[in-house]
Amino acid sequence: MTPAETSLDLPRRIRHTDPCTSGLVCGPGPHHVKAARRWAMQATRTTPSAAHPLLVSLAELHANALKHTASGLEGGRVRIEIQRRPRLFLLRVSDDGPRPGAKVTVPSAPTRSGVEGAEPEPAEGGYGLALVDAMALFWDVSGGVGGPLTVRAAFDRSGRTRRPL
Repeated sequence: MTPAETSLDLPRRIRHTDPCTSGLVCGPGPHHVKAARRWAMQATRTTPSAAHPLLVSLAELHANALKHTASGLEGGRVRIEIQRRPRLFLLRVSDDGPRPGAKVTVPSAPTRSGVEGAEPEPAEGGYGLALVDAMALFWDVSGGVGGPLTVRAAFDRSGRTRRPL
């Protein structure tokens, strides 16, 4: 079976035994970002305004995975999970690791160096991680350098962000 044939079943929901956790596996197509946002709106089981910070961050993290990792190549995948907790949404976006031959990088939010309280500057393609940094109560990256990475972010279920937008 070729990578193109295996990606025909994507996006695909991931079954979880925990009813408060929802998951989705998406393929390398940019149209999967829109499908993931629609799925996430349903998975949060809340109002659009309360889900907005999570949805924007999900789209940025998903687009970054497609642009900067092997997830954007033929046969690539992005795994997304949302866990509903009493006061938080926990979002996890996992990629397929670095592209073959590409420089290994770890996500970080861009800021102007040396200027306290400065507004983030756009990185190569935009404000992706700076938006996540502003909207999430907390975010971090796990996984081995040179292997698949998972960005994890926590969001207030009320829609409140860490920084005013």
